Amino acid sequence: PWGLLNAIDLNTGKIKWQVPLGEHEELTEKGIPITGTKNFGGASVTAGGLIFVSGTHDQKIRAFDVDDGQVLWEYRLPYIGSAPPSIYEANGKQYIVIPSTGGRFFPDMERGDAYLAFTLDDE
Repeated sequence: PWGLLNAIDLNTGKIKWQVPLGEHEELTEKGIPITGTKNFGGASVTAGGLIFVSGTHDQKIRAFDVDDGQVLWEYRLPYIGSAPPSIYEANGKQYIVIPSTGGRFFPDMERGDAYLAFTLDDE
């Protein structure tokens, strides 16, 4: 249950920061700090310094600060995110799109067929 998101300084090859990725809510409810979960999916980074990642057993997509790994936002998907989020711009707005299908690596989880899109605000 010990999934991590790691930021590596490519100039030095050293780990810049490391945070748990994913949450076992039943452990958190017992007062156990977030451990991370098994995860598949990959991360995507925006030019503005946000890291978006899903693929965790808790079915959430999260945005992290690229500088320190702080969680800035999270959203529970209908099914596990099954690929790295795609980031694109159209008509002056930036979008994040994530497939939410459950994926083959989580046989104990329900599978579905959903794509979710989010916009990034400048605020």
